Amino acid sequence: MLNKKKKKNNNRLLSIFVILIYIPIIISVFVIFAMNKDLHYKEEINIEVGEKLPSLKDYLDTEDLNRVNKNITWEKDLKVDKDNKVYYSGTYDGYITFRDKKIKFKLNVIDEEAPTITGAKDIEIFINDEIDLLKDIKTTDNSLNKVKLNIEGEYSLEKEGVYNLKYVATDAAGNTASKDFTLTVKTKNTPKIAEIGTTSKGYKITKVNDIYYINGILIANKTYSLPSSYAPGGLLDIFTSNFSKMRDEALKEGINLEIISGYRSYADQAYIYNNYVLSDSKSNADTYSARAGHSEHQTGLAADINSLNTNFIYTKEGMWLNNNCHKYGFIIRYPEGKASVTGYMYEPWHIRYVGTPLASELYNNGNWISLEEYYGITSTYNY
Repeated sequence: MLNKKKKKNNNRLLSIFVILIYIPIIISVFVIFAMNKDLHYKEEINIEVGEKLPSLKDYLDTEDLNRVNKNITWEKDLKVDKDNKVYYSGTYDGYITFRDKKIKFKLNVIDEEAPTITGAKDIEIFINDEIDLLKDIKTTDNSLNKVKLNIEGEYSLEKEGVYNLKYVATDAAGNTASKDFTLTVKTKNTPKIAEIGTTSKGYKITKVNDIYYINGILIANKTYSLPSSYAPGGLLDIFTSNFSKMRDEALKEGINLEIISGYRSYADQAYIYNNYVLSDSKSNADTYSARAGHSEHQTGLAADINSLNTNFIYTKEGMWLNNNCHKYGFIIRYPEGKASVTGYMYEPWHIRYVGTPLASELYNNGNWISLEEYYGITSTYNY
C-alpha cells in the first residue's frame, strides 16, 4: 500500500513539473501569435471642420493599441491650430509603420457650411470708368481654405445699360453663396457751366447745372435756388464723416450732439413750408422756413442739431457747438443779429458744412459772419 501511494504522489509531482515547464512555452506561443496577427483598424474617418484631429486610438481597436508605439504621421499640408483642431477641409492621408509594413489612414474633413458675402450693393458708374467690382466685397467661411469670389452675369463697362449680376463665393468644399446686385452703366453728361456775374465783393458766381456756386461753395438762400431735380438723397458723405469726428470729440467732454433734421427733398420742403404758411401766414413763415428750392437742407450739407429752440445756445451743447464747430468745417449758418442779410431768424442749431478754412474765417472769434456778408450777396425772394 505504501509503495502504491508513494508512486501516485511521484506521478502527481511529475505532472505538475511538466505543466510548469510548458506554461511559459504556451504563453510565448500565444504572445507570438498575438504580435504577428494583423492590426484591426478603421481605414477612414470623417470629421467636421473645426473638430479635433483624430489620434491613433480613434483608428485602432483598443486591444491593438499596445502593439504600436508611434502616432500617425500626417501629410505635410494637414494643418491644425493650437487646440489640435482642423479648419481646412479636404482629404488627408496619414501613416504608421507596423512590422515593416506601411499602413495608411484616411481623414476626410467635411465642410457643409456655405461661405458668407458682405459689402454687396448696387453700383452706378459712367461708361469707361475704371472700377474693380470685387474691391469692397468680403467673404468669410467656417473653413480656413481660400474662398473663390466671382461675378456671374454678362455686362459691359463700355455700353450703357442696367445689368443684373450676382457675386458668387465658392469654398474649397464646393459650398456656394450668392448676392444679387445691379450694375448701372450711364453716359456721362457734360455739365452746363456758366459764369453769371460777380458779387459786390468781386467773387465770381458760377452756375453749374442750375446750381449756384461761389468759390466752389454751393449757395442756397432766398436769392439763389436749387432745382427740384437736385436730390442727393441724404446728407453727403463729407458732412457725415466730419460730423462724426466732431460728435466723437464732443463726447469726450460730456457733450452729446445729435442730428434731429438732416436732408430734405424739394417735395419735403414744400410740404413743411406750406403747412407753416397755413398756420402762421406767409410773411411769418418766410422768417424761419425756406420755400421749396431755397432750403439748405436740400443741399445735403446742412442739419439741425439737438433742438429747434433759440435757448439752445444757453445749453452746454449749444455753447460747445457755437465755439467748436468751425474746427470741423461747419458754420452756424444763420448767426444772431443777421436776419436782415441771411433772410432768416437766428438759428443756433442749424449748421452747414463749408470746409475748415472758410469755417474758421466765418467763425471770427465767435462773432460769426454769414455767407451773405462774406461773399457780398443778397438773400431776398424775387417772387
